[in-house]
Amino acid sequence: MDKKLLRGVLAGSGAFLLAAALGGLGFWRGLELKSWDARIRLFAESDPSPDIAIILVDQYSLDHFKAQEVSWPWPRQMYAPILGYLKDGGARSVFMDIMMSEASTYDVEDDEMLAAALRESGNVVLPIFLSGEDKPSSDGAEAFLKKSALVAGAWPKPGRSFHSATVPIPILAEAARGGAEVHVDPDADGIYRRMPLATRIGDRDIPSVALALSRMGPAPAAQTAMPPLDRDGAMLIRYRSGRAFPATPAASIIDGWLKMSEGEEPAIPPQAFAGKNVLIGLSGVGLLDMKTSPVSRAVPGVEIQAAALDTLLRGRFLRHPSPLIDLLLALLLAIGAAAAISRIGKPAVLGAAAAGLLALPSAAACLGFAAGRWVSLVLPTAGVLFAVIAAAVWSYAAEGRQKRFLKTAFRQYLSPHVVERVSENPALLRLGGERREITSFFSDVAGFTSISESLGAEGLVALLNELLSAMSDIILDEAGTLDKYEGDAIVAFWNAPLDTPDHALRACRAALACQSRLAAMGPGLEARYGHKLHMRIGLNTGPAVVGNMGSSRRFDYTAMGDTVNLAARLEGACKPFGISILAGEGTVAAAGPDIVAREIDRLRVVGKSLPTRIFEIVGRREDVGADALARLDSFRGVLDAYRRRAWSEAEAEAAALAGDPVAAVYAARCARYQTDSPPEDWDFVFDLKTK
Repeated sequence: MDKKLLRGVLAGSGAFLLAAALGGLGFWRGLELKSWDARIRLFAESDPSPDIAIILVDQYSLDHFKAQEVSWPWPRQMYAPILGYLKDGGARSVFMDIMMSEASTYDVEDDEMLAAALRESGNVVLPIFLSGEDKPSSDGAEAFLKKSALVAGAWPKPGRSFHSATVPIPILAEAARGGAEVHVDPDADGIYRRMPLATRIGDRDIPSVALALSRMGPAPAAQTAMPPLDRDGAMLIRYRSGRAFPATPAASIIDGWLKMSEGEEPAIPPQAFAGKNVLIGLSGVGLLDMKTSPVSRAVPGVEIQAAALDTLLRGRFLRHPSPLIDLLLALLLAIGAAAAISRIGKPAVLGAAAAGLLALPSAAACLGFAAGRWVSLVLPTAGVLFAVIAAAVWSYAAEGRQKRFLKTAFRQYLSPHVVERVSENPALLRLGGERREITSFFSDVAGFTSISESLGAEGLVALLNELLSAMSDIILDEAGTLDKYEGDAIVAFWNAPLDTPDHALRACRAALACQSRLAAMGPGLEARYGHKLHMRIGLNTGPAVVGNMGSSRRFDYTAMGDTVNLAARLEGACKPFGISILAGEGTVAAAGPDIVAREIDRLRVVGKSLPTRIFEIVGRREDVGADALARLDSFRGVLDAYRRRAWSEAEAEAAALAGDPVAAVYAARCARYQTDSPPEDWDFVFDLKTK
């Protein structure tokens, strides 16, 4: 292994171990939470939710009725007009975040009037407060918990288990639609970032406010989308910024109801709440229901519930941190940073490189958030920082010794100028390569293993020599570079070592010529060797490392990298589609209009997380007739209908393209999807399970 690389690996590994050890002791926990809050604020949507509204018993409402000699707590009958107002407006659901576990201090009629309003509304959820204390539950708890609980086994991951429950008084509990658990614990720093969606008491799973409301009304979103949950059954809340949920003072609603009863127009019409999930909560001074969220230091507790409900309804979930992924990311970044710093000799470049490397964890964290995942920021940043420091110090100590050694060893054999260059860059003495764009070519004979088993050694060698010679001549005639033979497979590439500007076009022409040549040779080969041969070819264009690879005594000029690996995967991907040449989108784009290609699918190959568009190389423009072009246009219609999820339309159009193996694949898929449709958030990517 290269000494600088080895030094980088050792320095990076040590830096990672130090950062991980400090993380295990909890050093990064607080910083990581704050960095997550920063990401929430940075990427939060600012538009108000169209599905949620809040009514607050705020300071204005308290003062408004105090002036009318109605002090807090209000008579419960005052909530009846609010519920009636929301019913007239067509609210989808209502949650009252006000615990009424004891009878009204006014009179029995006060509770009865609210109960009548609850019954009339039919969509009101009341709070349940679960406790871990081993104490008796409040009156009527058993009946209300049974009424409110989720269907047994319906929720896959309930959170904490509790022992007692505080519920509304029986007359209100019986009249309400049901109840929802309101107990939410903040993180260690007092900020609410997570929401348990279901908790357990006895053998019952009680839904949270967000889960209960999301399952009310037509087409409940939460029944079709399961959010990622942590081990405590909690969902990360994706907060909006600013005034995310329209908040109306309770006094304004009650006054509006009074105006309507007198035949006047209210300032806020009931229809403003049509189809909305309405949460009624407290925010007045002294009502003790203000919380801290990542986007605000003080918000009413009901806004935390609203944000969780909004997350469920939108289905834009955030995945919790994965310790394994975070550790792996930190390790790779630390080693990569140390390796990079170990190769930099100029101090002026070192500072810029260090700044760029330290920005990588932030970029990964932001990209992770965009993909809906909490990727740790502080641990990888600490690992990179430690790696940069360790590698810089180690390099400074080691490079001085190395330069002195090289100058002493070579001053008698090389000019001072060359010695200086070698001392500044010892890599000049080693094997290596360069990074450049190439078009990679992989070909393979279908079923060649079984063919080889039926031939003797002499027959197998003769067949390979005849086949590989013909194909190699075509590649060389198109200015390609033969990399290697792997049995019956040919590996080649274009644009190295010599510059070939039209390398993608040449590779496509070579692939088409190889298939044409094999078709011409086929009858003779079958007559001599007893087998009909079919060849699959994969092409891909992109960056790769090319150069002399091997040892100082034996090496090959070859290409390495993801571009080459994907070309090999595309060769294998020909089989499920029944075609002979597959190319990546980079090849098709670079080849230009002289090559006719059709998009086949979006493919994710083994070992890669990101999908790529793949294309069949159909032919050279001058060789493709009008009928073939018309069938390609028809297939584009199949693909369009497929991606619109118009399964029956796509199946019918695909079935009309008789003899097209790719159309047959889509016809079979669409027939299956009509009875077993993929999820709505499916990205239309075909996962290739084999190499």
